[in-house]
Amino acid sequence: MHRFYFTGQPDKEITIIKDRAMVHQMRDVLRLKKSDKIAFFSDKSEYVGYDYIVEIKGIETGSVTFMFRERIENTREPSRKLVLYQSLIKKDNFEWVLAKATEIGVSEIIPVLSARSEKKTLNQERCDAILKEAAEQSGRALIPKLQNVLFFEKAVEHARVSSVKTYFASTAEKENMIRGVGERVVNLFIGPEGGWEEREEFAAHRNQNFEIVSLGRLTFRAETAAITASYMLLWG
Repeated sequence: MHRFYFTGQPDKEITIIKDRAMVHQMRDVLRLKKSDKIAFFSDKSEYVGYDYIVEIKGIETGSVTFMFRERIENTREPSRKLVLYQSLIKKDNFEWVLAKATEIGVSEIIPVLSARSEKKTLNQERCDAILKEAAEQSGRALIPKLQNVLFFEKAVEHARVSSVKTYFASTAEKENMIRGVGERVVNLFIGPEGGWEEREEFAAHRNQNFEIVSLGRLTFRAETAAITASYMLLWG
């Protein structure tokens, strides 16, 4: 069943969608027809955690009309919350991380400007669209939050004051393998291509709530490391 993030009232008896992009997606791309059912979801507090099943009653060039049918609890979210501090990397690779991190259940993504970051800025509108589409596709009950870019030092302080256990992935670490954890909320730092600079490694070592971890014997690309480590912490 196709799912759509919806900013209105998903359990309203009759809903008329006139948003041009959404109507185009439903009518011309997916070729939905009268009597087809889709699911709406929302991250508004009064609606989050449920899918709202609606039936198409009319579909025209500029609008689609729905009738609400039922509310179903969404139980797909992981039991843990993971905040991913992801160093900025090349545009396509960073966008891939956004999509895949959403698919596996990451709750929040904080872009980090580290010494070896190859990219300095983000297209917020494009990033938001990627997160929304990945949440729709994967069955998430919510869309991960994408925070503003933080310089590395600010990111470390942000994680420190959160008082949350923080895992800092380092290619210099060989023994302390990353694995599934018991904490309900965790932070994860993933470096850029080429890894962290020595001063960044030192800054992480100085923080008591930081644990320096290895991702294994193989050398991962930054985007592979982000998804592999996130999945292990969320589902391992």
